[in-house]
Amino acid sequence: MNKATKQSALNAHSWVGVFLSVLLFLVCLSGTIAVFHLEFERWEQPHIPEFESVEDGAVEKAMDSFLTKHPEETDHLFVVLPTSGIPRLVVENDHGAYFADEQGNLLEKEKVAFTQMLVDLHLYLNLPHSWGMILVSALGAIICTLIITGVIAHKRIAKDAFKLRRGGNGQQSQIDLHNRFGLWASPFHLVIAITGTYFGLAGIVLVLVAQLNYGGDRDAVINQVFTPDPVIEAQEGKPAIGKAIAQMETIAPENPLIFVTVHEVNKPEQFIEIYAQVPGRMIYGEAYRFDTAGNYLGTAGYDDGAWGKQLLWAVYRLHFGDFAGIPSKVLYFVLGIMLSMLCVSGMEVWLSKKAHPVLATRLWYCTVWGSVSALAFTAIADMFFSGSLIAVFWGLMVLNVALTVAIKRLTKPVWLIISGISVLLLLFIYSAVNGEHALSVASLQLNIPMLIYVVWSILRGNTLLRRETLLSNFQKENQTTTHNIDGNGDKSASVSTETQSPMA
Repeated sequence: MNKATKQSALNAHSWVGVFLSVLLFLVCLSGTIAVFHLEFERWEQPHIPEFESVEDGAVEKAMDSFLTKHPEETDHLFVVLPTSGIPRLVVENDHGAYFADEQGNLLEKEKVAFTQMLVDLHLYLNLPHSWGMILVSALGAIICTLIITGVIAHKRIAKDAFKLRRGGNGQQSQIDLHNRFGLWASPFHLVIAITGTYFGLAGIVLVLVAQLNYGGDRDAVINQVFTPDPVIEAQEGKPAIGKAIAQMETIAPENPLIFVTVHEVNKPEQFIEIYAQVPGRMIYGEAYRFDTAGNYLGTAGYDDGAWGKQLLWAVYRLHFGDFAGIPSKVLYFVLGIMLSMLCVSGMEVWLSKKAHPVLATRLWYCTVWGSVSALAFTAIADMFFSGSLIAVFWGLMVLNVALTVAIKRLTKPVWLIISGISVLLLLFIYSAVNGEHALSVASLQLNIPMLIYVVWSILRGNTLLRRETLLSNFQKENQTTTHNIDGNGDKSASVSTETQSPMA
C-alpha cells in the first residue's frame, strides 16, 4: 500500500476519533460496565431471596398473586425464571415487575433504575430511543472505520506488534500503547462494532429490504427472521404456565429455561412461549410454544432455522459476551476496557502532538475519570431519590465540566483520585443502606471489583500527582536557571531544552 494511502487513512483515523471521542468513550465505557447488567440488577436489591430452581406450582402461584394485585390491561405477561442467569423468580407485565420467593409468595417490586440508566446510556446515550439507537449504531459503524483505517495507517504491523517504547516526553509510549491495544484486540472490537451497528440500523435495513423485495410489506420481512405467531383456535381461561413449564422436562430437558411470555393476554389468539438456552449454541435461545391450555404447539425454529436467522439470533450474546457464563463476561470486560482505553490513548496522542493545550487536556480527563465519578454518585442518588437518574448523571457531568474550567488544579491525577474516592463513598453508603446483605454474593461480586478499582485509582492518581509536582518543580528550576544566566549576561553558557523529563 503506497505512502499516500497510509497518510490519508491516518488523517481520517485521527480526525474522526478526535471529533467523536467523547461519545465513543461514553458508549465504550458504559458498554464495558453493562456487560454485568444482570449482576447489577441483583446488586441493586441484594436482600431478595435467591435459588437455583423453582417448582411449577410456585410459578403459577406467583403469577396468580401478581394478576390479583395488578389486573390492569396488558399485552404481555412475563415470568423470569431462576435458571435465566439471575437466580431469582420475577413475574411482570408491560407495566411493572415483582419478585417472588421459592414458594411463589409475592415479594416487593423490582427496582433496577440504575441498571436501566446504565444500559440506556450504552444503547441510546440517554437520548430518545428512536434516534438515540441510530446515533449509537452509527458510532458502531465509525468504530469499524477507525479500526480499519488504524490498521491501514500502521506502517510496520509485524515489526511493531510487541514494541512498547519508553522515555522521552511519553508521546512514543502513548502511540505504542494505542497501537498495541488496537491491533491485538481488533477482531473483538470489530465484532462489538458490527453487532452494535446492527441493533440500530436493523430498522433501516428492514425498510429497505421490504421496499426492494417485498413490495413494502415489512411484516413479510419480519416473518423471515422472527417466526410469526401460531394460528390457533380461540381459547378462554387463565394461561396454564405451570403445565407448559412441566412439559419442558420432556421436550428439552438439557436446555436451561430463560423466561416465559404470555402473548396477546386475554385475547382469542393468546399463547404461551418459553425461551430456553441451547447448550453449545451461540443463539439467544429457542422458543417453545404452547396454547392457553398448555398444549405443546412446536418451536419457533431459531435453533435449526436458516443460517441467517441463527446469525441474527446470535447477535445479543456476541455483543454482550453472555454465552459462557462469568468467564466470557470477564473476557468481554477486559477487552471492553481495552476498547475504552483506545479512546483515551488516542486522544492522549493527539493532545501530546498539540503540546497538551491546558484546558482541552483537563476537560478530556474530566470526561474520562469524571464519568466514573458521575456514575458512582448516580448510583448513590438511586438509593435515596426516585426521580430521573438520567438527569442526575448528566447534571453531574455538566458540574464536572464547570468545576474543571473554574479550578486549574483539576488535572488527570486529581480526577483519577476523585473517581476512586467517589466509588469508595458509594461502597460505604451501599454497605450502610444494605447492612448484612452487603456481604451477600449478589453484592460482593461487584463490590470486590469496585474496591480493587478504588485501590488502583487512588494509588495511580497519587503516583501521577507526585510526578506532576516533580515536573512542575523541574520546570521552575529550569526557568530560574535560564533567568539567572540571562541576567548575568553570560552568552557562552547554554542550557539544553531537551533535558530528560522526570515524567518519562
